[in-house]
Amino acid sequence: MKIALVGYGRMGHAVEAQARDREHEIVARLGRGELGGRARDLAEHLSDADVAIDFTVGELTPRVIEAAGLAGTDLVVGTTGFGDDAHEAMESAGGIGIVHGPNFSIGVHVFFRIAGQAARLIDGVGGYDTHVNEAHHRHKRDHPSGTAWRLADLLVERLGDKTQWRSGPPAEQPDPATLYVTSVRAGEIPGSHTVGFDGVHDRIEVTHEARGRDGFASGALRAAEWIHGRDGVFTFTEVIDRILDLDTDDADSGEERDE
Repeated sequence: MKIALVGYGRMGHAVEAQARDREHEIVARLGRGELGGRARDLAEHLSDADVAIDFTVGELTPRVIEAAGLAGTDLVVGTTGFGDDAHEAMESAGGIGIVHGPNFSIGVHVFFRIAGQAARLIDGVGGYDTHVNEAHHRHKRDHPSGTAWRLADLLVERLGDKTQWRSGPPAEQPDPATLYVTSVRAGEIPGSHTVGFDGVHDRIEVTHEARGRDGFASGALRAAEWIHGRDGVFTFTEVIDRILDLDTDDADSGEERDE
């Protein structure tokens, strides 16, 4: 498979190393110079690729999506912190396949399921207050992380005593109905997310801690291999469901294109 790397920082280098191990060909490496122009100019750099993998910054995401659509190149969006304009661009980019998600670590998606099941159990027994803490390197721009957003949404869905979540800590007395999400930005932490269930008699924690960027790179490549030749917009959670065989008929998980 021919891959274009959109953003050639640390994540781009990690994806490249694993792509070579899987015998994929890197046909474009797009850094700051190439990413500053118009979508049509960017599309020319993507035209030889089967799939582009984007790890840039949120403000560039709509332009990258538009460029992929113009080039007819499937796209994996690993960038976080983008807004509604990026989602609108995804829906407008017909004829290609797009996978996006806040975190491309397969282990994190297993962690989501573990945390969700733990929340159901805690909700059943009662008596615990739940919170989330995430930590990343000081270069990460968005906070809370996209993973923490997804985790907080999942927990609020499953906890009867939490009706909303907020980025914390609270400035005043905490609201018992609010799930607080705290963030740390320091050093070179690859990524850590903890769900804490704090009770009168004990405390339970569920944690996922990344050991480096290779797990994210591996997941992005799995997504690229899966999306190539399909039409439509998918979350990485949906792709993981199919990879883990939770959807038994993979052939029905998106239209396949004749190429």
